[in-house]
Amino acid sequence: MFATTRQWREVLRAWTGAALWSAVFALAYAQSPLFTSNQNQYFLHGLARAGWGYLRDDWLANTLDPTPVFSALIEWSYRLSGWPPIYYLYFVALAGVYLFSAMSIAGQVFIPPWQKATRWIFLAAFIGTHAAALRAVLVRLLGSEWAYLLDGGVAGQRLLGDVFQPSMFGVLLLLSSALFLRRKYVGAALALALAATFHPTYLFSGAMITLTYMGLIWREEGDLRRALGIGLLTLAAVLPTALYAYLIFRPSSAMTLARARELMVTFRIPHHALPSNWADATTLVKTGLILAAIGVTRRGRLFWLLTIPFALGATLTLAQIATGSYSLALLFPWRISAWLVPLALTALLGWAVQRIEARYALWLANHETGIRRGAVALIALLALGGALIFGVNLKQKNENPAQTMMDFVRQNRAPGQVYVIPLDMQDFRLETGVPVYVEFKSIPYRDVEVLEWFRRVSLVGQLYRAEISRYACQTLDELAAEGVTHVVLPYDHTARACPQLERLFIKFEAYEVFALIPR
Repeated sequence: MFATTRQWREVLRAWTGAALWSAVFALAYAQSPLFTSNQNQYFLHGLARAGWGYLRDDWLANTLDPTPVFSALIEWSYRLSGWPPIYYLYFVALAGVYLFSAMSIAGQVFIPPWQKATRWIFLAAFIGTHAAALRAVLVRLLGSEWAYLLDGGVAGQRLLGDVFQPSMFGVLLLLSSALFLRRKYVGAALALALAATFHPTYLFSGAMITLTYMGLIWREEGDLRRALGIGLLTLAAVLPTALYAYLIFRPSSAMTLARARELMVTFRIPHHALPSNWADATTLVKTGLILAAIGVTRRGRLFWLLTIPFALGATLTLAQIATGSYSLALLFPWRISAWLVPLALTALLGWAVQRIEARYALWLANHETGIRRGAVALIALLALGGALIFGVNLKQKNENPAQTMMDFVRQNRAPGQVYVIPLDMQDFRLETGVPVYVEFKSIPYRDVEVLEWFRRVSLVGQLYRAEISRYACQTLDELAAEGVTHVVLPYDHTARACPQLERLFIKFEAYEVFALIPR
């Protein structure tokens, strides 16, 4: 049967409302300006292929791509639109998936049926606990490590974060949970697979969740065939991603792989990979949130959905601590917390609202209009606060002392240029569209490429650490022999006296740009 005009209007109204609420939530959460943090890593391959400046010639852009599906999205979005702000819209869409998945989970488990007043209370509380304004307060009072206290996992890993990047597709794990609780098992399996397809790091977390699904289906429905079917469906859906990860990143040799793993764990990402680096007071609070949620779910489906992956993740984390295994560290068994913490927060908020409704149901019904107005006002303030925070961050980015220098480089870029930059200048590549010899933030993943990255980092580090111009000049000769054509130096660096440097740009008390002339 064909849909009536009224039905089409209802569908349009529903999708319009979903889009508006997604935008409001994304505003309150607050993105960072393009291009920030991990975007410099994960946008590189896609933008290089799309023709962003001369990045096709960048060394890192020609290493193996760890997230090819995400890179394809970046590439074709830019090719077809030529409009970088489209990546902000992707953030909004995924934020909406996160929001409505959480509301679905709370509505199924704790609050049947939803009262309108109850829905508004939950919505305001959920957005409030995720708001950038709250993060700003937590950072100011407690420190930067407390920023994502209520929605982020341990080790700096989270589903949302403040930039669009592959890990943000982890919101599909939350969508998978919502679908599973509705007994839509095929959709739940495919959502897990899609998350891992965009970010293969979710393969391990997805496997834990899949095992949980299989166990619950078998336990509750006594249907082993269905349980195995869901497991096989998820495996089949992630198989291309798993095969890519294995075939492309298989070890060159046992020694090379071991050294690359050591460098990744101890040198590049110890804040993600070593519990001794990331375990702190926030870890205790997040663990407490998960345990509290387990306590209030009272052995329902959500109880086991929280308990089993938490037990698996905790056990494997303790195993990594006990063994010191770099292989296990790079599987990030604690990454499951990036899904567990927001799931636990959703459970706790749902439980709290349920208690309020049970005690004050009549009062809520009588004051529905006032509650709605109060919730809307609070949400509007949080969205305004997020927009202001975005504006402040954008202003700070534009006023960064390095920005004028990068504008000069972008305006004077030409084929064949390769820049040496300070190792912490992570925004340079995408801001200028110019190939870079190396920087610290953005890394390859294949073992031989990790070793080459480390060699380059060590060589560039010699230049910027040099306190005697003779040593700096010797390093510049080595870099020139490897194809470097330009150098960015902090103002008044000792290397500026080297005869092979020709000054092109100077910003006092900030940076200088030099052409490197081989001797």
